[in-house]
Amino acid sequence: MKKSERLNHMMMYLNDLDYFNLSDLINKYNISRSTALRDIASLEELGMPIYAEQGRYGRYVILKNRLLSPIIFTIDEVYALYFAMLTLKAYESTPFHLSIEKLNEKFENCLSGEQIKEINKMKKVLKFIRKTILL
Repeated sequence: MKKSERLNHMMMYLNDLDYFNLSDLINKYNISRSTALRDIASLEELGMPIYAEQGRYGRYVILKNRLLSPIIFTIDEVYALYFAMLTLKAYESTPFHLSIEKLNEKFENCLSGEQIKEINKMKKVLKFIRKTILL
């Protein structure tokens, strides 16, 4: 398993836990102690709020007041999510309409100019198809 895949899986695994031991990661991912320590440091750099409790019964604690961990998507996954979001936009009477606008802003803040151009092309095609279907 590549490090990026392992870190992504670890974020999902640890997201539901309040605390964990180094041995939990070592056993679950079949990695060495030094690799587990490096992975914990990488998770902290990615924004996961982890701190160590020292002592005989020491453990790693994940703060409860955390935001959702970042999720890493491929560009095809981003397009798929964006497409799904645009189809929900057609249902303006639902309570999700305001959330979709906020999600749209977040998406566009995270994407490159080229990716935004591709998404704008998708928007135009969807508008055209929607108008054609409605006629």
